[in-house]
Amino acid sequence: KPLFSGFFIFGIFMIQLNKNIDVVNLHREYSKNKRIMVDSVLEFDGFSKITEKLKHNIPYLNAYSLNGQYIQSSDDELKNMSPDKMRALQQTIYENASKGVGFFYGRYEITQNEKDELLKELFNYLNGQEVLKLISDVTGVKGLKSASVQLTRYVPGNFLTRHNDVLPTKQRAIAFVFGFTPQWHPDWGGLLHFYEMDGKLTETFMPKSNVLSLFDVQLPHSVSYVTPFARAARYSITGWFNLK
Repeated sequence: KPLFSGFFIFGIFMIQLNKNIDVVNLHREYSKNKRIMVDSVLEFDGFSKITEKLKHNIPYLNAYSLNGQYIQSSDDELKNMSPDKMRALQQTIYENASKGVGFFYGRYEITQNEKDELLKELFNYLNGQEVLKLISDVTGVKGLKSASVQLTRYVPGNFLTRHNDVLPTKQRAIAFVFGFTPQWHPDWGGLLHFYEMDGKLTETFMPKSNVLSLFDVQLPHSVSYVTPFARAARYSITGWFNLK
């Protein structure tokens, strides 16, 4: 039984989903550790155009934790800070991160009110019954009702400290990361790490392109610091499949 079948219209593009991915084997693999990477998810000529959109046409907001507060600042807002203020902000962000609490990365949330045609198609597709059923078949989680979707960008200096994605009010069940990052070097950072509850590192997923990662929201994980010598940004479509 294939993971995906047929095609759907994605903006002005026709995307052919890979029909050769075996749900039975994926479910068996996922069941071992509650996480999996699915390679070559899509088959279509326009994949690079979506990558270009993520790189050049998204008004990302830089999300970070500052003394317990969740803040989002545009690129222009950060660029217009004085050097002293920017250094103080970075110092505070990194000091909080050194205590295991913190994040700093670009994000853009997609909702049902999205105006961009391409992104709205993406949101509707991920919230469609076909995808929800297929994710349920792979993970074994029944009753998935919706998907929360965001675009993320990690540039040098960005990171996400160790945490889990449990949020009772949203009833998140499965987290996903759909990678749009070709030719990433592991020395650049930006690696998705998984841990035991005691902090022991157990597995690492490296950023790739056209790869869908799925994992249980209860798994502790992090995104490692993107180094100053990284030659590219790490782009993904990420979010959660929810039970409500």
